[in-house]
Amino acid sequence: MSSIVVLSLLLASMSLAAPLQGPSATSSNLRAGLYNIARRGIKASPVADEDPIFDPTYPQAEIRRVLSKYKEAAHLIHNVHLPPHLKDLLHNPNRLITDDVSPELDAAYKGEAIQDVAGSRQASMPLMDYISGNLDILYYGPISMGSQNQRMTFDIDTGSADLWVPVNCPDCPHPGYPADRSSTYQETSEEFSVQYGTGEVSGVLAQDRVAVGSLVVNDQYFGAVNQESDDFADSPNDGLIGMAFSTIATSGQPTFFENLLKSNKLAAPIFSIHLTRHRSSGSSLCLGCYDSSKAAGPITWVPVTSMTYWAVSMPSALVNGRPVDMSTSVTAAIDSGTTLIYVPKAVASAIYRQIPGARQADAQYGEGFWTYPCNSRPNIQLAFGDNYFALSPVDFNLGRTGSGSP
Repeated sequence: MSSIVVLSLLLASMSLAAPLQGPSATSSNLRAGLYNIARRGIKASPVADEDPIFDPTYPQAEIRRVLSKYKEAAHLIHNVHLPPHLKDLLHNPNRLITDDVSPELDAAYKGEAIQDVAGSRQASMPLMDYISGNLDILYYGPISMGSQNQRMTFDIDTGSADLWVPVNCPDCPHPGYPADRSSTYQETSEEFSVQYGTGEVSGVLAQDRVAVGSLVVNDQYFGAVNQESDDFADSPNDGLIGMAFSTIATSGQPTFFENLLKSNKLAAPIFSIHLTRHRSSGSSLCLGCYDSSKAAGPITWVPVTSMTYWAVSMPSALVNGRPVDMSTSVTAAIDSGTTLIYVPKAVASAIYRQIPGARQADAQYGEGFWTYPCNSRPNIQLAFGDNYFALSPVDFNLGRTGSGSP
């Protein structure tokens, strides 16, 4: 059975938010700050000085959350049971391609280069970047709900598959969705709850009209949440939309994206995400489309190995051009809802052993942490399928271990 890797998603340049397993500590890319995070709930975000010292509070909390979020991942990936609507889409792939698809995308399916997707059956959602210190904490955007097209904001999470928003929740940090204003809102008698590490939401399963731009799903199932844990108190978004496969949905219902596919409402069976770095605006989610102006080069297609998470094989890695000894079979989950990269201890150790001067820092920060010299600029590449992608030093570096550290 393979190990599971969790990778943060930054698609514009294909750079990935570092570090690996336990974060490294080095020169200047994490502003010190105290965070209490669980499913991206933010408790504090103090401003740091210009010579930041690494604070392990954030990664320590996220490690706990990731271990909880993915504790059943190996079982789910290897024992996936496709629901009827996904089986239908797989058995009838021609249903997914409409007359609106551009020649460029058609060429891409044949293994040729893709430039752009044209057509009317698409929508672009602008995303806002919630920035705390020097970290891009979460990306969220607007979705219209109900008969009155009421605007709510949602965290975009490719690592889960449920849609939820507070409804009639006076104790929730946000007013939430005023469902009584919608003539199309319906509650079921089925309970709904999701746990994200130490964070939790609960309520009932409901249905209503949900829209992104001109793309509409009537009777979309979602969690009408009436209880939220304190971990969400300072989150800027109202709710969350899961973009993974419904095979892992707590609700057991098709996702918003899957319902768009089922009803042939997309120009192409794709969505793409562009995430900016340290900019409150400029990010976007594109449904049924791809914006080539946001990419550093042509698309590289990587096969999905399991219709659960966006799971891809990670067969190898390179450090300064030298292969890393991958002692275990690794499956990577591409997750826009997780900030850092997490890999099995054996893989992390093998990577850091090839960085001159790197050493374990368990005594200083806790199990799984590593440091390396501030003047080191390791060239790290991760393989997804048959293709290597380089880590940006900006993302791998999280800050100095102390003032004047070498």
